[in-house]
Amino acid sequence: MRYWVWAAGALLAPCVAHAQVSVFSDGYGYSRAVMTAELGTLQKMSKAPGAAGKLGGAGYYRVRGELENASRAARACLEAVAASPPETVKGMAFLCEATLAGNALIEGDIAGWARHMQQVRSAYAQTIKPMLKSEAEIADIARPRLERFVDWPRSARPVAPRGADVDVPIQPSNELASLTATVKGGDGQAQSLTFLLDTGAARSHLSRSAAKALGLAVTEDFVVVDDAPGKVRMAGLVAPADLVLNGVTVREVSFNSEEGREVNLIGLDVLRALGRVRISRQSLTLLAAQTPVDCKRRMATTSSLWGPFFQQRYPIRSGEKNQLMLVDTGFNGAFQMRGAPRSAVPAASIRRKNVITTGGAEDIEYAEASTPVMINDKVLNIPVDVAFQAPDLFASSWRIGYGVTARYDLYMDMQSTYGCLIERPVEPSLLPAPTPRAAAAGQARS
Repeated sequence: MRYWVWAAGALLAPCVAHAQVSVFSDGYGYSRAVMTAELGTLQKMSKAPGAAGKLGGAGYYRVRGELENASRAARACLEAVAASPPETVKGMAFLCEATLAGNALIEGDIAGWARHMQQVRSAYAQTIKPMLKSEAEIADIARPRLERFVDWPRSARPVAPRGADVDVPIQPSNELASLTATVKGGDGQAQSLTFLLDTGAARSHLSRSAAKALGLAVTEDFVVVDDAPGKVRMAGLVAPADLVLNGVTVREVSFNSEEGREVNLIGLDVLRALGRVRISRQSLTLLAAQTPVDCKRRMATTSSLWGPFFQQRYPIRSGEKNQLMLVDTGFNGAFQMRGAPRSAVPAASIRRKNVITTGGAEDIEYAEASTPVMINDKVLNIPVDVAFQAPDLFASSWRIGYGVTARYDLYMDMQSTYGCLIERPVEPSLLPAPTPRAAAAGQARS
Protein backbone atom coordinates (compact mmCIF):
# COMPACT_ATOMS: atom_id res chain seq x y z
CA MET A 1 0.00 0.00 0.00
CA ARG A 2 0.92 3.67 -0.17
CA TYR A 3 1.46 6.50 2.21
CA TRP A 4 1.48 10.20 1.52
CA VAL A 5 4.24 12.64 2.38
CA TRP A 6 3.14 16.13 3.33
CA ALA A 7 6.00 18.43 4.25
CA ALA A 8 6.27 22.14 4.97
CA GLY A 9 2.52 22.52 4.62
CA ALA A 10 2.37 20.93 1.18
CA LEU A 11 1.64 17.40 0.02
CA LEU A 12 4.59 16.37 -2.10
CA ALA A 13 4.20 12.85 -3.44
CA PRO A 14 2.91 9.36 -2.74
CA CYS A 15 5.59 6.98 -1.48
CA VAL A 16 5.74 3.20 -1.15
CA ALA A 17 5.60 1.82 2.35
CA HIS A 18 7.17 -1.53 3.13
CA ALA A 19 3.96 -3.06 4.46
CA GLN A 20 0.26 -3.25 3.74
CA VAL A 21 -0.47 -0.14 5.77
CA SER A 22 -1.44 3.33 4.58
CA VAL A 23 0.44 6.06 6.42
CA PHE A 24 -0.28 9.76 5.97
CA SER A 25 3.01 11.49 6.73
CA ASP A 26 2.45 15.19 7.43
CA GLY A 27 4.83 18.09 7.92
CA TYR A 28 4.34 18.06 11.69
CA GLY A 29 5.38 14.42 12.07
CA TYR A 30 2.05 13.79 13.81
CA SER A 31 0.44 11.08 11.68
CA ARG A 32 3.52 8.89 11.60
CA ALA A 33 4.08 9.35 15.35
CA VAL A 34 0.52 8.14 16.02
CA MET A 35 0.85 5.24 13.58
CA THR A 36 4.14 4.06 15.09
CA ALA A 37 3.32 4.92 18.72
CA GLU A 38 6.16 7.42 19.19
CA LEU A 39 5.16 8.62 22.63
CA GLY A 40 8.30 10.71 23.09
CA THR A 41 7.68 12.63 19.87
CA LEU A 42 4.04 13.26 20.75
CA GLN A 43 4.80 14.26 24.33
CA LYS A 44 7.38 16.78 23.10
CA MET A 45 4.85 18.13 20.59
CA SER A 46 2.23 18.45 23.36
CA LYS A 47 4.43 20.99 25.15
CA ALA A 48 4.24 23.40 22.21
CA PRO A 49 1.90 26.42 22.58
CA GLY A 50 -1.44 26.67 20.81
CA ALA A 51 -2.99 24.21 18.42
CA ALA A 52 0.19 22.19 17.90
CA GLY A 53 0.37 21.39 21.60
CA LYS A 54 -3.27 20.29 21.71
CA LEU A 55 -2.71 18.12 18.64
CA GLY A 56 0.34 16.48 20.21
CA GLY A 57 -1.69 15.74 23.32
CA ALA A 58 -4.45 14.14 21.27
CA GLY A 59 -1.96 11.79 19.65
CA TYR A 60 -0.23 11.02 22.94
CA TYR A 61 -3.48 9.90 24.53
CA ARG A 62 -4.50 7.91 21.43
CA VAL A 63 -1.30 5.85 21.63
CA ARG A 64 -1.94 5.22 25.34
CA GLY A 65 -5.51 4.17 24.57
CA GLU A 66 -7.03 7.01 26.61
CA LEU A 67 -9.62 7.89 24.01
CA GLU A 68 -11.72 10.27 26.12
CA ASN A 69 -8.63 12.38 26.85
CA ALA A 70 -7.55 12.12 23.21
CA SER A 71 -10.90 13.45 21.99
CA ARG A 72 -10.89 16.25 24.54
CA ALA A 73 -7.46 17.36 23.32
CA ALA A 74 -8.51 17.09 19.66
CA ARG A 75 -11.56 19.30 20.26
CA ALA A 76 -9.34 21.82 22.04
CA CYS A 77 -7.06 21.68 18.99
CA LEU A 78 -9.95 22.65 16.71
CA GLU A 79 -10.81 25.57 18.98
CA ALA A 80 -7.18 26.73 18.93
CA VAL A 81 -7.06 26.42 15.14
CA ALA A 82 -10.16 28.60 14.82
CA ALA A 83 -8.53 31.28 16.98
CA SER A 84 -5.17 31.26 15.13
CA PRO A 85 -4.00 32.98 11.94
CA PRO A 86 -4.62 30.46 9.11
CA GLU A 87 -1.04 30.53 7.85
CA THR A 88 0.24 29.31 11.24
CA VAL A 89 -2.01 26.23 11.47
CA LYS A 90 -2.04 24.83 7.94
CA GLY A 91 -3.53 21.37 7.85
CA MET A 92 -4.14 21.14 11.59
CA ALA A 93 -7.93 21.15 11.36
CA PHE A 94 -7.65 18.14 9.05
CA LEU A 95 -5.46 16.29 11.57
CA CYS A 96 -7.67 17.17 14.56
CA GLU A 97 -10.85 16.02 12.80
CA ALA A 98 -9.15 12.83 11.60
CA THR A 99 -8.13 12.04 15.16
CA LEU A 100 -11.69 12.55 16.40
CA ALA A 101 -12.99 10.31 13.62
CA GLY A 102 -10.57 7.52 14.53
CA ASN A 103 -11.36 7.76 18.23
CA ALA A 104 -15.07 7.45 17.47
CA LEU A 105 -14.60 4.38 15.27
CA ILE A 106 -12.39 2.62 17.82
CA GLU A 107 -15.09 3.20 20.47
CA GLY A 108 -17.83 1.86 18.18
CA ASP A 109 -19.45 5.24 17.50
CA ILE A 110 -20.11 4.64 13.81
CA ALA A 111 -22.28 7.74 13.34
CA GLY A 112 -19.71 9.94 15.07
CA TRP A 113 -16.98 8.53 12.85
CA ALA A 114 -19.02 9.23 9.70
CA ARG A 115 -19.80 12.81 10.72
CA HIS A 116 -16.19 13.59 11.59
CA MET A 117 -15.05 11.96 8.37
CA GLN A 118 -17.33 14.31 6.42
CA GLN A 119 -15.37 17.20 7.97
CA VAL A 120 -12.10 15.39 7.19
CA ARG A 121 -13.21 14.96 3.59
CA SER A 122 -14.08 18.66 3.33
CA ALA A 123 -10.65 19.68 4.63
CA TYR A 124 -9.03 17.13 2.33
CA ALA A 125 -10.85 18.53 -0.71
CA GLN A 126 -9.88 22.11 0.15
CA THR A 127 -6.24 21.72 1.16
CA ILE A 128 -4.87 18.37 0.01
CA LYS A 129 -6.63 17.01 -3.06
CA PRO A 130 -5.68 20.04 -5.23
CA MET A 131 -2.00 19.22 -4.67
CA LEU A 132 -2.29 15.58 -5.76
CA LYS A 133 -1.91 14.31 -9.27
CA SER A 134 -5.30 14.21 -10.96
CA GLU A 135 -5.58 10.42 -10.71
CA ALA A 136 -4.31 10.15 -7.12
CA GLU A 137 -6.46 9.92 -4.01
CA ILE A 138 -6.40 8.84 -0.38
CA ALA A 139 -8.92 6.03 -0.63
CA ASP A 140 -9.62 5.91 3.13
CA ILE A 141 -11.06 9.43 2.81
CA ALA A 142 -12.45 9.48 -0.71
CA ARG A 143 -14.17 6.09 -1.03
CA PRO A 144 -16.47 5.47 1.99
CA ARG A 145 -20.14 6.37 1.41
CA LEU A 146 -20.30 8.36 4.63
CA GLU A 147 -23.87 9.54 4.20
CA ARG A 148 -25.05 5.95 4.69
CA PHE A 149 -23.65 5.78 8.23
CA VAL A 150 -24.34 9.18 9.86
CA ASP A 151 -27.32 7.79 11.79
CA TRP A 152 -25.89 4.33 12.55
CA PRO A 153 -26.37 3.06 16.13
CA ARG A 154 -23.38 2.56 18.40
CA SER A 155 -21.68 -0.80 17.86
CA ALA A 156 -20.56 -3.35 20.47
CA ARG A 157 -21.81 -1.67 23.61
CA PRO A 158 -19.62 -2.28 26.70
CA VAL A 159 -20.66 -5.27 28.79
CA ALA A 160 -21.45 -4.72 32.49
CA PRO A 161 -18.78 -5.95 34.95
CA ARG A 162 -19.13 -9.63 35.80
CA GLY A 163 -19.41 -11.17 39.26
CA ALA A 164 -17.54 -14.32 38.21
CA ASP A 165 -15.18 -15.44 35.46
CA VAL A 166 -16.80 -16.86 32.33
CA ASP A 167 -14.86 -19.35 30.20
CA VAL A 168 -15.61 -19.50 26.49
CA PRO A 169 -14.06 -22.77 25.24
CA ILE A 170 -11.51 -22.59 22.41
CA GLN A 171 -11.08 -25.43 19.95
CA PRO A 172 -7.94 -25.05 17.80
CA SER A 173 -8.91 -25.05 14.13
CA ASN A 174 -6.17 -25.17 11.50
CA GLU A 175 -3.78 -24.03 14.28
CA LEU A 176 -5.89 -20.94 15.07
CA ALA A 177 -8.21 -20.17 17.99
CA SER A 178 -11.80 -21.13 17.16
CA LEU A 179 -14.83 -20.63 19.37
CA THR A 180 -18.60 -20.90 19.12
CA ALA A 181 -20.93 -17.94 19.65
CA THR A 182 -24.56 -17.17 18.93
CA VAL A 183 -25.57 -14.26 16.70
CA LYS A 184 -29.10 -12.90 17.16
CA GLY A 185 -30.58 -10.86 14.33
CA GLY A 186 -33.03 -8.02 14.79
CA ASP A 187 -36.04 -10.11 13.73
CA GLY A 188 -35.41 -12.80 16.34
CA GLN A 189 -33.41 -15.16 14.16
CA ALA A 190 -30.47 -16.75 15.98
CA GLN A 191 -27.68 -18.96 14.76
CA SER A 192 -24.72 -20.64 16.42
CA LEU A 193 -21.58 -19.82 14.42
CA THR A 194 -17.90 -20.63 14.53
CA PHE A 195 -15.61 -17.62 14.94
CA LEU A 196 -11.86 -17.26 14.86
CA LEU A 197 -10.46 -15.15 17.68
CA ASP A 198 -8.25 -12.56 15.98
CA THR A 199 -6.59 -9.96 18.19
CA GLY A 200 -4.86 -8.61 15.07
CA ALA A 201 -8.21 -7.57 13.54
CA ALA A 202 -9.41 -4.07 14.40
CA ARG A 203 -13.03 -4.96 13.71
CA SER A 204 -15.00 -8.19 13.86
CA HIS A 205 -16.14 -9.78 10.61
CA LEU A 206 -19.21 -11.74 9.52
CA SER A 207 -19.35 -13.67 6.26
CA ARG A 208 -21.94 -12.70 3.66
CA SER A 209 -23.49 -16.18 3.82
CA ALA A 210 -23.95 -15.92 7.61
CA ALA A 211 -25.43 -12.43 7.32
CA LYS A 212 -27.87 -13.64 4.67
CA ALA A 213 -28.91 -16.67 6.73
CA LEU A 214 -29.63 -14.37 9.69
CA GLY A 215 -31.58 -11.88 7.57
CA LEU A 216 -29.05 -9.13 8.29
CA ALA A 217 -28.63 -6.49 5.60
CA VAL A 218 -25.15 -5.35 4.56
CA THR A 219 -24.64 -1.66 3.79
CA GLU A 220 -21.82 -1.39 1.28
CA ASP A 221 -18.80 0.94 1.08
CA PHE A 222 -18.11 1.36 4.79
CA VAL A 223 -14.30 1.34 5.08
CA VAL A 224 -11.34 0.55 2.83
CA VAL A 225 -9.60 -2.73 3.69
CA ASP A 226 -7.06 -2.68 0.85
CA ASP A 227 -6.02 0.38 -1.15
CA ALA A 228 -3.44 -1.15 -3.48
CA PRO A 229 -3.31 0.96 -6.67
CA GLY A 230 -6.10 -0.09 -9.01
CA LYS A 231 -7.41 -2.69 -6.54
CA VAL A 232 -9.24 -0.78 -3.84
CA ARG A 233 -11.32 -3.21 -1.79
CA MET A 234 -13.96 -2.18 0.73
CA ALA A 235 -15.93 -3.78 3.53
CA GLY A 236 -19.63 -3.35 4.03
CA LEU A 237 -21.26 -2.97 7.44
CA VAL A 238 -23.74 -5.56 8.72
CA ALA A 239 -26.92 -4.42 10.45
CA PRO A 240 -26.55 -4.57 14.26
CA ALA A 241 -26.90 -7.98 15.92
CA ASP A 242 -26.33 -9.29 19.44
CA LEU A 243 -23.38 -11.62 19.97
CA VAL A 244 -23.62 -14.15 22.82
CA LEU A 245 -20.55 -15.92 24.21
CA ASN A 246 -21.41 -18.54 26.83
CA GLY A 247 -24.24 -16.44 28.21
CA VAL A 248 -22.46 -13.05 28.00
CA THR A 249 -24.12 -10.75 25.45
CA VAL A 250 -22.41 -7.97 23.51
CA ARG A 251 -25.23 -5.76 22.27
CA GLU A 252 -25.67 -4.39 18.76
CA VAL A 253 -22.43 -5.52 17.15
CA SER A 254 -22.07 -4.14 13.62
CA PHE A 255 -19.71 -6.53 11.90
CA ASN A 256 -17.58 -5.68 8.90
CA SER A 257 -18.34 -7.94 5.93
CA GLU A 258 -16.22 -8.31 2.80
CA GLU A 259 -17.53 -9.84 -0.40
CA GLY A 260 -15.92 -13.24 -0.94
CA ARG A 261 -14.38 -13.53 2.52
CA GLU A 262 -16.17 -16.49 4.08
CA VAL A 263 -14.77 -16.29 7.60
CA ASN A 264 -16.21 -15.06 10.89
CA LEU A 265 -13.87 -13.16 13.21
CA ILE A 266 -14.02 -11.75 16.73
CA GLY A 267 -11.70 -8.74 16.74
CA LEU A 268 -10.65 -5.90 18.99
CA ASP A 269 -14.00 -4.08 18.89
CA VAL A 270 -15.76 -6.98 20.63
CA LEU A 271 -12.84 -7.59 23.00
CA ARG A 272 -13.02 -3.93 24.00
CA ALA A 273 -16.70 -4.35 24.85
CA LEU A 274 -15.96 -7.49 26.89
CA GLY A 275 -13.50 -5.73 29.19
CA ARG A 276 -10.76 -7.75 30.88
CA VAL A 277 -9.98 -11.02 29.09
CA ARG A 278 -7.39 -13.77 29.31
CA ILE A 279 -6.64 -15.98 26.31
CA SER A 280 -5.20 -19.43 26.91
CA ARG A 281 -4.83 -22.50 24.73
CA GLN A 282 -8.19 -23.80 25.92
CA SER A 283 -10.36 -20.75 26.53
CA LEU A 284 -11.18 -17.09 26.20
CA THR A 285 -11.80 -16.18 29.83
CA LEU A 286 -13.99 -13.15 30.47
CA LEU A 287 -12.61 -12.01 33.81
CA ALA A 288 -14.67 -10.82 36.74
CA ALA A 289 -13.95 -7.35 38.11
CA GLN A 290 -12.35 -8.79 41.26
CA THR A 291 -10.16 -11.42 39.56
CA PRO A 292 -6.53 -10.41 40.13
CA VAL A 293 -4.05 -10.29 37.25
CA ASP A 294 -0.40 -9.43 37.75
CA CYS A 295 -0.06 -6.97 34.87
CA LYS A 296 1.18 -3.41 35.34
CA ARG A 297 2.13 -2.51 31.77
CA ARG A 298 0.16 -0.53 29.26
CA MET A 299 -0.22 -1.76 25.75
CA ALA A 300 0.61 0.63 22.92
CA THR A 301 -1.92 1.48 20.22
CA THR A 302 -0.67 1.77 16.64
CA SER A 303 -3.37 3.19 14.39
CA SER A 304 -4.25 5.32 11.41
CA LEU A 305 -5.68 8.71 12.33
CA TRP A 306 -9.17 7.93 11.04
CA GLY A 307 -9.24 4.51 12.67
CA PRO A 308 -9.87 1.51 10.35
CA PHE A 309 -6.27 0.40 10.96
CA PHE A 310 -5.89 -0.28 14.68
CA GLN A 311 -3.57 -2.64 16.58
CA GLN A 312 -2.54 -3.45 20.14
CA ARG A 313 1.10 -4.16 20.98
CA TYR A 314 2.97 -5.33 24.08
CA PRO A 315 6.14 -3.38 24.96
CA ILE A 316 9.25 -5.59 25.14
CA ARG A 317 13.00 -5.06 25.14
CA SER A 318 15.20 -7.00 22.74
CA GLY A 319 18.91 -6.40 23.28
CA GLU A 320 19.41 -2.66 23.67
CA LYS A 321 16.19 -1.67 21.90
CA ASN A 322 12.63 -1.18 23.08
CA GLN A 323 10.22 -2.88 20.73
CA LEU A 324 6.44 -3.04 20.30
CA MET A 325 5.21 -6.58 19.72
CA LEU A 326 1.95 -7.01 17.81
CA VAL A 327 -0.61 -9.18 19.60
CA ASP A 328 -2.11 -11.23 16.76
CA THR A 329 -3.95 -14.46 17.50
CA GLY A 330 -5.01 -14.45 13.85
CA PHE A 331 -1.51 -15.87 13.22
CA ASN A 332 -0.65 -19.45 14.20
CA GLY A 333 2.98 -18.93 15.22
CA ALA A 334 4.47 -18.09 18.61
CA PHE A 335 7.23 -15.45 18.46
CA GLN A 336 8.18 -14.02 15.08
CA MET A 337 10.43 -11.16 14.00
CA ARG A 338 10.21 -9.92 10.41
CA GLY A 339 12.57 -7.67 8.54
CA ALA A 340 15.91 -9.40 9.09
CA PRO A 341 18.32 -9.42 6.13
CA ARG A 342 19.05 -12.84 4.65
CA SER A 343 22.75 -12.10 5.05
CA ALA A 344 22.28 -12.15 8.83
CA VAL A 345 22.35 -15.97 8.94
CA PRO A 346 24.18 -18.74 7.04
CA ALA A 347 22.30 -19.92 3.95
CA ALA A 348 22.23 -23.47 5.35
CA SER A 349 20.13 -22.26 8.30
CA ILE A 350 17.33 -20.83 6.15
CA ARG A 351 14.14 -22.90 6.08
CA ARG A 352 10.68 -22.60 4.56
CA LYS A 353 7.25 -23.24 6.02
CA ASN A 354 3.61 -22.26 5.73
CA VAL A 355 2.31 -19.74 8.21
CA ILE A 356 -1.45 -19.82 8.81
CA THR A 357 -3.40 -16.59 9.32
CA THR A 358 -7.06 -15.61 9.19
CA GLY A 359 -6.25 -14.18 5.76
CA GLY A 360 -4.95 -17.52 4.46
CA ALA A 361 -1.66 -19.39 4.27
CA GLU A 362 1.67 -17.68 3.59
CA ASP A 363 4.88 -19.39 2.56
CA ILE A 364 7.82 -17.81 4.41
CA GLU A 365 11.58 -18.15 4.62
CA TYR A 366 12.96 -18.04 8.16
CA ALA A 367 15.69 -19.15 10.51
CA GLU A 368 15.23 -20.49 14.01
CA ALA A 369 16.91 -18.49 16.74
CA SER A 370 16.94 -18.09 20.49
CA THR A 371 17.24 -14.66 22.00
CA PRO A 372 16.94 -13.01 25.43
CA VAL A 373 13.95 -10.69 25.58
CA MET A 374 12.71 -8.64 28.52
CA ILE A 375 8.97 -9.15 28.95
CA ASN A 376 7.14 -7.77 32.00
CA ASP A 377 10.47 -6.82 33.66
CA LYS A 378 11.71 -10.41 33.36
CA VAL A 379 14.42 -11.55 30.94
CA LEU A 380 13.33 -14.69 29.10
CA ASN A 381 15.32 -16.72 26.60
CA ILE A 382 12.71 -17.33 23.92
CA PRO A 383 12.70 -19.24 20.64
CA VAL A 384 11.86 -16.93 17.75
CA ASP A 385 11.34 -17.39 14.02
CA VAL A 386 13.47 -14.77 12.26
CA ALA A 387 11.54 -14.26 9.03
CA PHE A 388 13.01 -12.69 5.90
CA GLN A 389 9.71 -11.23 4.71
CA ALA A 390 8.99 -7.50 4.63
CA PRO A 391 8.30 -5.92 8.04
CA ASP A 392 5.16 -3.96 8.80
CA LEU A 393 5.48 -0.65 10.69
CA PHE A 394 8.94 -1.15 12.11
CA ALA A 395 12.27 -2.22 10.66
CA SER A 396 12.24 -5.14 13.11
CA SER A 397 8.59 -6.16 13.33
CA TRP A 398 7.79 -8.44 16.25
CA ARG A 399 4.52 -10.30 16.67
CA ILE A 400 3.10 -13.09 18.76
CA GLY A 401 0.34 -15.41 17.64
CA TYR A 402 -1.91 -18.12 19.00
CA GLY A 403 1.04 -20.52 19.11
CA VAL A 404 2.44 -18.62 22.09
CA THR A 405 -0.38 -20.01 24.25
CA ALA A 406 1.52 -23.31 24.48
CA ARG A 407 3.52 -21.58 27.25
CA TYR A 408 1.85 -18.23 27.98
CA ASP A 409 -1.57 -16.71 28.44
CA LEU A 410 -2.44 -13.37 26.84
CA TYR A 411 -4.02 -10.75 29.08
CA MET A 412 -5.78 -7.78 27.48
CA ASP A 413 -7.90 -5.01 28.93
CA MET A 414 -8.83 -2.80 26.01
CA GLN A 415 -10.66 -0.24 28.13
CA SER A 416 -7.82 0.48 30.56
CA THR A 417 -5.22 -0.49 27.89
CA TYR A 418 -3.22 -2.83 30.11
CA GLY A 419 -1.89 -6.04 28.61
CA CYS A 420 0.78 -8.66 29.32
CA LEU A 421 2.11 -12.07 28.47
CA ILE A 422 1.56 -14.24 31.54
CA GLU A 423 3.90 -17.21 31.89
CA ARG A 424 2.16 -20.34 33.08
CA PRO A 425 3.81 -22.59 35.65
CA VAL A 426 5.49 -25.64 34.17
CA GLU A 427 3.11 -28.57 34.58
CA PRO A 428 4.54 -31.33 36.78
CA SER A 429 5.51 -34.62 35.17
CA LEU A 430 2.97 -37.44 35.39
CA LEU A 431 5.79 -39.81 36.32
CA PRO A 432 6.92 -39.83 39.97
CA ALA A 433 10.31 -38.28 40.68
CA PRO A 434 13.01 -40.91 41.41
CA THR A 435 14.01 -41.35 45.02
CA PRO A 436 17.60 -40.46 45.94
CA ARG A 437 18.42 -44.18 46.37
CA ALA A 438 16.98 -45.08 42.96
CA ALA A 439 18.82 -42.21 41.32
CA ALA A 440 22.12 -43.29 42.93
CA ALA A 441 21.56 -46.86 41.81
CA GLY A 442 20.96 -45.70 38.26
CA GLN A 443 24.19 -43.71 38.27
CA ALA A 444 26.12 -46.72 39.63
CA ARG A 445 24.85 -48.97 36.81
CA SER A 446 25.88 -46.40 34.23
